[in-house]
Amino acid sequence: MRKNLICCFLLLCSFFNGRAQEQIAVQKDTLQQDSVQEKRIKFAIYPALGYSPETKVNIGTIAFFVFNTKSKNPTFHRPSSITPYIVFTTNKQVLIKSDFDLFFGNGMNLNMEARVFDFPDNYYGIGSETDPAIVERYTDKYVAMSGTLLKPVTPQWFGGIRFDFQYNNITDLLDSGLLETDVPVGIEGGRNMGLGPAFRNDTRNSTLWPTHGRFINARAAFYGKAFGGEYNYGSFLFDYRQYFEFLGPKSVLAFQFRMNLTSGDAPFYKLPKMGGGGRLRGIEHRNLYRDRQLMYFQVEARQELFWRFGGVVFAGVGEVFDSFSEFGTDKIRAVYGLGGRFRALKDEKLNFRMDLGFTDNGQHAFYLSVREAF
Repeated sequence: MRKNLICCFLLLCSFFNGRAQEQIAVQKDTLQQDSVQEKRIKFAIYPALGYSPETKVNIGTIAFFVFNTKSKNPTFHRPSSITPYIVFTTNKQVLIKSDFDLFFGNGMNLNMEARVFDFPDNYYGIGSETDPAIVERYTDKYVAMSGTLLKPVTPQWFGGIRFDFQYNNITDLLDSGLLETDVPVGIEGGRNMGLGPAFRNDTRNSTLWPTHGRFINARAAFYGKAFGGEYNYGSFLFDYRQYFEFLGPKSVLAFQFRMNLTSGDAPFYKLPKMGGGGRLRGIEHRNLYRDRQLMYFQVEARQELFWRFGGVVFAGVGEVFDSFSEFGTDKIRAVYGLGGRFRALKDEKLNFRMDLGFTDNGQHAFYLSVREAF
C-alpha cells in the first residue's frame, strides 16, 4: 500500500513540474463557395513517473491529441483522440501503446489499440478459485492491433467489422511450474487472427465525458487458420453502459454490464479476465481470475471538483467460469474504491486517472491510466 501511495505522490509531482503544451489551429479555407471549415487540434504531453513492486521505477511519457472534424451528426460531441505513451522500467521492461478513437467526416469511426509489449507476466491458473500467492512468472513478448471499424446506419446505430491481430512469443517458463503442469492452450504462443461483425448503439452526449445517454456494444470475432492464425475459437462480447446526471451538472452516475464469452480452444492469454484498470478495479492482478466466460456489473459516481481535478467512487461484482452450468453466486467477487481525475486538456474532458480499489477478500490494487474506466 505504501508503495502505491508513493506512486501516486510521484505522479502528482510530475503533473505540476511538467508544463503541458497546448496548440490550437483554427480556420482552414475550403474551395467550396464561401464556407470555412474550422478545425481545432489540441495537444498536451506529460512525464509519467511511478513505482510498483513488479516493475520498480517507471519512467516515460504520455501525450494527448484531441481534434474535431466536421461531422454529419452535429447532435453529439464526437471528437477524435489519440493517446500514445511509452514507458521504460528499471527492470528493463518496455511498454509502447497508443489508443485511437477516430471519427471521420462521413461519420465512420475507427476505434483501435496498438501495442508493443515486452514485459514479464503472471500466470495463476484458470478459474475463479486461484490464489494470489501461487503464481508463475514468465515472459510474454507480443505485438497486437485490435479494434472496430464502424459505419453509421443512423446517427445512433453503427455496424461494421471487428478485427484482432496478435503475435505472442512466450518464454522463460519454469521447469515443472504452473504452466507446464496445467499445459493450457497457447503455452507455445503464436498467431491469433480474428475477424467478425460488430454493432453499436450510442446516444451518449460525449465520448470523453458522457453525462447522459446509452452505449451498447455487441461484437464477435472468429479466429482460425483461414485468417492466418494458429488457433480456432470464437470470442463474443456484449457491453451495455448508461449515464445519468445527478446532484447537478457536474455529477455523473455511470453503470456498466459486460459479458465476454468464448467457444473453442482459445489460448489462455486470450481468455476473458476480470481484473484490470477498466474492469473490476481492486483485484490484485489482472490475470488472477480468468476463464472461458465472464460477467460483471459495475457502477461509478463521478464528480468534477475544482480547476482540472475531479474524483470518483466505484463498486462492482463479477465472476469468471468455464460454462454456465458452473456459474454460482458463491464465487462472485465484489470490489469497491475511489479515485482522482486530472483533465489533461483545458477545453476537453480527457482525463488522466488514478484509482485505488479493494476486494471483498482482502486484495487491493492501484491504477494509473488514461480515459474513464467505462
